[in-house]
Amino acid sequence: MPDTFVLSEELGPVLAKYLQQRAPVEQNRDLGPGLPSLWAGLVEEVGAVGLLVPEDLGGQGAGLLELGAAVRETGRAGWSGPLVATAGAAVSLLSAVDPDDASGLRAAIAAGRVVVPAFTEDLRGASLATTVRWEDGALTGRRTFVDSGAHAREFLVPALAGDELVLVAVEAGVAGAVVTPATAVDPGRGTALLELSGAAGRVVARGTAVAAGLAEAWSVGAVLVATDAVGAAESAFDLAREYTATREQFGRPIGSFQAVKHKIVEMYAELELARSAVRDALRATQERRPGWEVAAAAAKSVAADGAMHVLREAIQVHGGIGFTWEHQVTHHFRRVMACRAMYGTPQAHRRTVAIARGLA
Repeated sequence: MPDTFVLSEELGPVLAKYLQQRAPVEQNRDLGPGLPSLWAGLVEEVGAVGLLVPEDLGGQGAGLLELGAAVRETGRAGWSGPLVATAGAAVSLLSAVDPDDASGLRAAIAAGRVVVPAFTEDLRGASLATTVRWEDGALTGRRTFVDSGAHAREFLVPALAGDELVLVAVEAGVAGAVVTPATAVDPGRGTALLELSGAAGRVVARGTAVAAGLAEAWSVGAVLVATDAVGAAESAFDLAREYTATREQFGRPIGSFQAVKHKIVEMYAELELARSAVRDALRATQERRPGWEVAAAAAKSVAADGAMHVLREAIQVHGGIGFTWEHQVTHHFRRVMACRAMYGTPQAHRRTVAIARGLA
């Protein structure tokens, strides 16, 4: 089928071919919590990591649609790395709180340094509140469910200096900072727990801009991880559709049975709805249209639930082989499960939309 979900006519096909050659899905299924070797290629050969970084800081000066195209292709290939956390959320946060790049972190990201925000500390990974303390040049506290935390060289940690909110950069290897990779459904995502006990750092920003920047970066992360889930769902849908044409029962392809046809059509409908929501949210976020945060929340909710439906039905269409570890559809299932939980659950984002529309 022709690709109707085009986010960038220039970058999308280039990334798709690059990933097919350098990181096929069969190879990506074995990724652990460490930084994937392909990261260097995305920095030096493709420039995907610096897409949102201005050209005068060594980046590409592109927009969120281009980064969305890159994230979608990594989702299709099943590649897990810090593209969303670093190239998306971290750059967005730093652009908001450090527009002149006095910290040098956006330039460092464009050059390949893995910097990730540590957004949450609650047990659900849903609240941006912090109890981390910044006292005498040191951080004390913990942050949970840090996206790509196991990949990171440096963390952006919101903390309280007295009653003031500050954003502190702390290096992963500094004394008093312990990074523990999580036992996660998608090990390659590198989700981690960050524990801080007198860890030295440097203040990047302080004041009201920090809270606003965190909320903005969280929304950017949500729409990008929704794009990631759509990419994984597209691959699963293609696998299921192809399987119905080749797998035979009672002397005929299973795709000729009405019940299976209905499943494929329902999967396609959910996928198209998710694509539409993600495309609109990426455009709204890139242009900072009024209400773009609501569009991002809606996209995360719709895409996460839609992708989950596609993956569940893809497994059912494949029958017994679809439940096995050996089949790649299970890799995409684990990826979508992780995407669904990151940067706010669908339920949390539906509540955001309901509040914005005066329904809650």
